[in-house]
Amino acid sequence: MIAHIYIYFIKYFLKMDVSEILKFLEKYGIRGSIVAVIVVVLYFLVKTKWFTKFFTFIFDWLIEHLMKKKSNGKSDITESDIINHDIFNYIDFWMYSKVPAFQFSTEYRTAVFRRYLSIYLKSHKEVLLKYINSKHYEEMNDSELWSSLLSLINDIIYSYEKEMEIAGIPRVVISKMKNKNNDTITLTIDLIEGICNSQFYQSEKNWLKIYSILNIILSILENTIANSESVCNSINGQLKGLTFDGKTEP
Repeated sequence: MIAHIYIYFIKYFLKMDVSEILKFLEKYGIRGSIVAVIVVVLYFLVKTKWFTKFFTFIFDWLIEHLMKKKSNGKSDITESDIINHDIFNYIDFWMYSKVPAFQFSTEYRTAVFRRYLSIYLKSHKEVLLKYINSKHYEEMNDSELWSSLLSLINDIIYSYEKEMEIAGIPRVVISKMKNKNNDTITLTIDLIEGICNSQFYQSEKNWLKIYSILNIILSILENTIANSESVCNSINGQLKGLTFDGKTEP
């Protein structure tokens, strides 16, 4: 999926800071230094809203002229494609097969992060299904759709953070995961806005836009799951002595 490629490109740069990039490239001498300068420039550009919109435009052009996703002005996407989108199958797979098998550095952290990810995934599924089943988006214009999707993202975040607090997930875990995801979420919101305002994604009842946005949200879920172990390992001492589901942090 083009949306997946875009998100993975962003994630690649966001995983590294400037010092890591320079350290990685310094062994290549003068040529490496030139490449390092280019990469550093890209590193800062990739975090700007201008870059996101420009990159979205480029992908729109590539899709339209190379992928030929639309024919005769009509989208191939149907309501069935949205209702049966892969995101829901992936969420079920992660919730019932993958997350329960995750192992983190201690039994306590394993219990906490398994619960965190389960709530995170469940909230996404519930809120997304409610939004899709309402079908309100089918009659919206571009600005109304953008506003509703921004509210959707906020509703998802509010839903899982509230349930995590009720479940007793430590605040430091919620905060660390939130900070880790902030850049990705910000860039994703910009990308969603670009899709809502793009003429290329115009289709019957906004089906192509919603389908494309579900692809983006799927990438967010993949990113969060991939980052959970590094966030877990970055927490030092703040969980000491805490108990969760009968497990105590040493």
